[in-house]
Amino acid sequence: MLSTLKQYFGYANFRAYQKEVIDQILDKRDCLAVMATGSGKSLCYQVPPLLLEKTAVVISPLISLMQDQVMSLKQRGIRAEFLGSAQTDGSVHTKAQTGHFHLLFMTPEKACSTPLSFWLKLLEAGICLFAVDEAHCISEWGHDFRVEYKQLDKLRDVLLEVPFVALTATATEKVRIDIINSLKMNNPYVAVGSFDRKNLFYGVKHFNRSLQFVDELVQEISKYARKAGSTIIYCTTIKDVEQIHKSLKEAGIKTGIYHGQMSSKAREESHRSFVRDELLVMVATIAFGMGIDKPNIRQVIHYGCPKSIESYYQESGRCGRDGIPSVCWLYYTRADFAKADFYCGGLRTENQRRAVMESLMAAQHYCSLTTCRRKFLLSYFGEKFSAEKCGNCDNCMVSKRERDMSKESFLLMSCIQSCEGNWGLNMPVDVLRGSRAKKILNAHFDKLPFHGLGKDYSSNWWKSLAYQLISHGYLMETFRDTYKFVRVSPKGKQYIQSARPDHQPALILPLTDEMVEDEEQQCTTGGVGELNSMATLECEQLSEAEARIFHMLLDERTKLAKSIGTAPYAVCGDQTIKKIALVRPSTKARLANIDGVNQHLVVRHGDYLLQTIRDLSQELNLSLDGGANLQTANTRKANQVPNHKKLTPAKLDAWKMWHENGLPIQKIAVFLDKIYNYML
Repeated sequence: MLSTLKQYFGYANFRAYQKEVIDQILDKRDCLAVMATGSGKSLCYQVPPLLLEKTAVVISPLISLMQDQVMSLKQRGIRAEFLGSAQTDGSVHTKAQTGHFHLLFMTPEKACSTPLSFWLKLLEAGICLFAVDEAHCISEWGHDFRVEYKQLDKLRDVLLEVPFVALTATATEKVRIDIINSLKMNNPYVAVGSFDRKNLFYGVKHFNRSLQFVDELVQEISKYARKAGSTIIYCTTIKDVEQIHKSLKEAGIKTGIYHGQMSSKAREESHRSFVRDELLVMVATIAFGMGIDKPNIRQVIHYGCPKSIESYYQESGRCGRDGIPSVCWLYYTRADFAKADFYCGGLRTENQRRAVMESLMAAQHYCSLTTCRRKFLLSYFGEKFSAEKCGNCDNCMVSKRERDMSKESFLLMSCIQSCEGNWGLNMPVDVLRGSRAKKILNAHFDKLPFHGLGKDYSSNWWKSLAYQLISHGYLMETFRDTYKFVRVSPKGKQYIQSARPDHQPALILPLTDEMVEDEEQQCTTGGVGELNSMATLECEQLSEAEARIFHMLLDERTKLAKSIGTAPYAVCGDQTIKKIALVRPSTKARLANIDGVNQHLVVRHGDYLLQTIRDLSQELNLSLDGGANLQTANTRKANQVPNHKKLTPAKLDAWKMWHENGLPIQKIAVFLDKIYNYML
């Protein structure tokens, strides 16, 4: 199994849970794998068909994603194809049902509409697994429910002996149970990996939508776009997408655009250009990027709050998939939280509406946090984080100003309690600020003793305080249909009872950015902040010369990828290029022993890479095999040549195949056995 992993994928060992899931699949057991983006979920369904020489059927939500995966797998020497409306090769369908492909990708719509005769022929040829990627789409409790995914259970009755494998990066306990039931899984093996993406920095900032802010954002991106890898900017509206795209283009930054109103051809071209590093920035709605297999995205920026924590975790998770430190910034306005009607529009069931409302409230809570953001995200998915601070989010890295907010908290909680908990935040805040709106006069809330006592602070200031009190358990939010209500919690009632109008127990709370901005009367524009101040770039731990050869190798990889019509990452990843820059191998054997270098790369492009390394090393006056501490089975020097007189012809052939061509020992043994048996 390890030899297959190294041969096709270039890795010496499996990551957490990969081998366990594969072993269960080989035992024909259903599996549910909940593993973070970048943790290698796809290997769980890519390795078994290579071991068993049978077809793995993979359900994937987007045609563009399937095309990317097929392209990448073909570069590794794996037989892969997709079936769908975009498939122009008429022979693929015939080859597929005879079991020709290791991996066969389909959309759920295609899988459900494919005739029974196709599945019966493929069953006869051999199916080793039926994988459902982005499996959270099955669940009504998930953040991206799709009806067509729900219909996949029909195939369970056809593929009775085939193990079903569901994979997702975002699933709470409730969603996991729904996935298992929806796919009629029988006693599945459930693997839940860590949701902690340690290399990602999380930051959140309040802002006001304006052309001035867009200009600041563009200026900040301009500083880093050309040297910090790729960037995705997610917007909540097409208008914002077009505005930011226009501003970035005018600033001379290679920028793509992607949203639902574009033609499918235009979206595909934009997607392809971004994947192939022809664009530095992609500005898009959430329609872009589901399962995108691009490891070197360095920044994900949300221009507006996502509709759920699951959406945010998945979209931000497209950042830093190669393990290199990367940055996730979220910019939000209070208006982002007033979109419940929009998000719930068209939802058919109460369960779906409840799921959307709960998700929206959680996202709002995340934006208002003054404690560790990573701890909140992990807790949301049921994972414990023992430390109080992660050291890699804005709240943990920058100390918040704290103040005794007892007087203001007492006023707000008392006002909410007097409003009898039948309103959202707008009503009590308006009462505190002295509003005489019709709704306040009709409810006689202008007669309350708190009316007008909070007029020195803005509406946003009071709402920020309210979310601090929610975060600390003094207030709680509930909802009915698409309406939110705020009430005083038992903890808050206890605080009110222990206080007097002229004296309250101390209540030390951190000031949010919004509160500080309001008090400093700088509400015109929220600052953009240093997008990459927390990020470590790819060339960390490299000397100046090594950093230069690293960037030169990246350029050469792009040229190679263009010449063979594929994406740069499909040739090899940034982390692998970094290791090559450190080692600067002189032979195919040394190249093959670098983690991340697969056999297909060595055989197809090894000569080109080695010549490039020699040329660049000579230009920069760097030695070959510098810093190479490769733990190979044989540690003799790469240029040490054996004594030909002491070797048999078979042994000499074996040495050349290992030293010059970089073939693994197992393949050499099989190959020579066939050759010499034939000669005898």
